[in-house]
Amino acid sequence: MLVDNPPHHPGGDFALTGGRVAQRGPVMLTFSGIGVYRPELFAACKPGVFPLAPLLRQAMAAERVSGAIYRGSWFDIGTPERLDEVNRVVINMQ
Repeated sequence: MLVDNPPHHPGGDFALTGGRVAQRGPVMLTFSGIGVYRPELFAACKPGVFPLAPLLRQAMAAERVSGAIYRGSWFDIGTPERLDEVNRVVINMQ
Protein backbone atom coordinates (compact mmCIF):
# COMPACT_ATOMS: atom_id res chain seq x y z
CA MET A 1 0.00 0.00 0.00
CA LEU A 2 1.20 3.45 -0.90
CA VAL A 3 0.11 6.71 0.71
CA ASP A 4 0.42 10.39 -0.08
CA ASN A 5 3.79 11.72 1.01
CA PRO A 6 3.95 12.97 4.60
CA PRO A 7 5.64 16.33 5.27
CA HIS A 8 8.84 14.67 6.53
CA HIS A 9 9.18 12.55 3.34
CA PRO A 10 8.06 14.79 0.43
CA GLY A 11 9.96 12.89 -2.27
CA GLY A 12 8.18 9.60 -1.69
CA ASP A 13 9.52 6.11 -2.29
CA PHE A 14 7.81 4.61 -5.32
CA ALA A 15 5.40 5.37 -8.15
CA LEU A 16 2.20 3.58 -9.11
CA THR A 17 1.49 3.05 -12.79
CA GLY A 18 -1.38 0.91 -13.98
CA GLY A 19 -1.57 -0.93 -10.68
CA ARG A 20 2.17 -1.75 -10.72
CA VAL A 21 4.70 -0.26 -8.32
CA ALA A 22 7.75 1.27 -10.00
CA GLN A 23 10.92 2.88 -8.74
CA ARG A 24 10.21 6.14 -10.57
CA GLY A 25 7.23 7.85 -12.11
CA PRO A 26 5.56 11.21 -12.51
CA VAL A 27 3.90 10.99 -9.09
CA MET A 28 5.93 9.57 -6.24
CA LEU A 29 4.19 8.10 -3.20
CA THR A 30 5.34 6.75 0.16
CA PHE A 31 5.40 3.07 1.09
CA SER A 32 3.05 2.64 4.04
CA GLY A 33 4.76 -0.42 5.48
CA ILE A 34 1.65 -2.47 4.71
CA GLY A 35 2.08 -5.33 2.26
CA VAL A 36 1.19 -8.90 1.42
CA TYR A 37 4.16 -10.94 0.26
CA ARG A 38 4.52 -14.32 -1.41
CA PRO A 39 7.06 -16.68 0.19
CA GLU A 40 8.93 -16.86 -3.13
CA LEU A 41 10.09 -13.27 -2.61
CA PHE A 42 12.20 -14.44 0.32
CA ALA A 43 13.47 -17.74 -1.15
CA ALA A 44 17.08 -16.57 -1.53
CA CYS A 45 17.22 -14.78 1.84
CA LYS A 46 19.29 -16.05 4.71
CA PRO A 47 17.76 -16.19 8.19
CA GLY A 48 18.11 -13.02 10.21
CA VAL A 49 17.47 -9.35 9.68
CA PHE A 50 17.74 -7.94 6.16
CA PRO A 51 16.38 -4.89 4.31
CA LEU A 52 13.14 -5.33 2.39
CA ALA A 53 13.72 -2.53 -0.16
CA PRO A 54 16.29 -4.39 -2.33
CA LEU A 55 13.93 -7.36 -2.64
CA LEU A 56 11.06 -5.08 -3.61
CA ARG A 57 13.18 -3.18 -6.12
CA GLN A 58 14.27 -6.43 -7.79
CA ALA A 59 10.66 -7.62 -7.98
CA MET A 60 9.57 -4.20 -9.31
CA ALA A 61 12.14 -4.46 -12.09
CA ALA A 62 10.45 -7.73 -13.09
CA GLU A 63 7.02 -6.01 -12.87
CA ARG A 64 5.97 -8.40 -10.11
CA VAL A 65 4.84 -5.83 -7.52
CA SER A 66 1.28 -4.59 -7.57
CA GLY A 67 0.01 -1.80 -5.39
CA ALA A 68 -2.77 0.56 -4.50
CA ILE A 69 -3.11 3.96 -2.87
CA TYR A 70 -4.57 4.09 0.63
CA ARG A 71 -6.41 7.36 1.20
CA GLY A 72 -7.58 6.76 4.78
CA SER A 73 -5.90 7.88 7.99
CA TRP A 74 -2.30 6.75 8.17
CA PHE A 75 0.50 7.80 10.48
CA ASP A 76 4.23 7.19 10.18
CA ILE A 77 5.35 6.54 13.74
CA GLY A 78 9.00 5.97 12.91
CA THR A 79 10.31 8.33 15.58
CA PRO A 80 9.37 9.04 19.21
CA GLU A 81 8.31 12.55 18.18
CA ARG A 82 5.90 11.25 15.52
CA LEU A 83 4.53 8.70 18.00
CA ASP A 84 3.85 11.54 20.44
CA GLU A 85 2.05 13.42 17.67
CA VAL A 86 -0.16 10.40 16.89
CA ASN A 87 -0.95 9.98 20.57
CA ARG A 88 -2.05 13.63 20.74
CA VAL A 89 -4.29 13.16 17.67
CA VAL A 90 -5.87 9.98 19.06
CA ILE A 91 -6.45 11.53 22.50
CA ASN A 92 -8.14 14.55 20.91
CA MET A 93 -10.44 12.23 18.91
CA GLN A 94 -11.92 10.71 22.04
